Amino acid sequence: MTAGPIAIDRARLKEMLRSVILAWLIVCAVALAACSDNSETSKATDQAQAQAEPRQVETMIVKPELLANPVKAFGTIAAKQRSAIGALAEGPVERIFVKVGDRVTRGQPLFRIRQADYQRRVAEAQAAVDLTEAQAIEAERRYGRVMALAPRGFVSKAQVDAVETELAVARAQKAQAEAVLGTARQALSDTITRAPYDGVVTARLVDEGVYLNNRFSMGGQSAALELQELGTVAAIVNAPQEYVDSFRLNMPARVFIEGFDEPLDSIVYIINDRVDPESRMVELRLPISNPNYRISSGLAARAQIEVPPEQAIILPGTAIQGDNATAIVLVVEDGRAQRREVTYESIDLDRVRVRSGLSEGDEVILNPPATLRAGEPVKSRRTTSET
Repeated sequence: MTAGPIAIDRARLKEMLRSVILAWLIVCAVALAACSDNSETSKATDQAQAQAEPRQVETMIVKPELLANPVKAFGTIAAKQRSAIGALAEGPVERIFVKVGDRVTRGQPLFRIRQADYQRRVAEAQAAVDLTEAQAIEAERRYGRVMALAPRGFVSKAQVDAVETELAVARAQKAQAEAVLGTARQALSDTITRAPYDGVVTARLVDEGVYLNNRFSMGGQSAALELQELGTVAAIVNAPQEYVDSFRLNMPARVFIEGFDEPLDSIVYIINDRVDPESRMVELRLPISNPNYRISSGLAARAQIEVPPEQAIILPGTAIQGDNATAIVLVVEDGRAQRREVTYESIDLDRVRVRSGLSEGDEVILNPPATLRAGEPVKSRRTTSET
């Protein structure tokens, strides 16, 4: 009696299990079908993208051309000469004849050392000359008398020798005294210091009463004025070392001076053989005529030196991406855009000169779209103007 219901429940349980398994199999089959459809859709999308038209870009073929680009250099205006004017004769400054800003000519008095001591030395030396001159005259008279008597035998050989010696000594003493007088007169003349060249007084270092010495080992003040020759000034400028082999003497240049509206013509007059190891700059000196002293020393200057034209790779500035530290251009290789690192310098607002990273024949993309990526297929449309 009890076996019947148990058998019925087992049969129902088996039936339910079969239904669950069947439902699970149906769900799996549907999921597999969906996956298959998605895979097919993805493959179709990839194929469509592969068959899409490559992006069209404007390009140019790299071709070196002659570039006459002036080299820029920066520096300062300096006087042709600058001198700290000291005294030739030492002593206290008695009078200064000029002031700062005065224009002086060669030989013009600048200042005077006290002359009293030097005038006294001249007087003493003159007296010594007068004395020795009188002694020489007396020695010549004695010599004349003795030599007149010598042929007749009235004087001895010893007397003749004595007057000859006396006359020679007198003449030597006179010459010595005259030399001392000349030195004293020169010292007196040196108490007035004169301008060694045409120039401008740019500094007054002492006032009247200050003792000046002309012996540097003794210490103390030795210069009274500073004088600069400004009839010709020089722009002392520094240029990058990579141009050092391009510079030549007498090469034309233009100098732009702060405060002046127009540039001034010049030439390369001096090329310093030493390149500064820290700044990697070479020094050049460019003379400028300054007859009316309009140009003062110390002004800032900028020079443009006309070096000979040279072969260079020139691109529009829009072809460069990034900055000087990480500059790149996009080039076309095998129908695809590729990145190329370059170094460059600006020529003007629109053009740059590529120093490294490109070679003749490379195809460069101009105005590359911001979304263009390396490796993307592109179609070239070359520009008619390659600069």
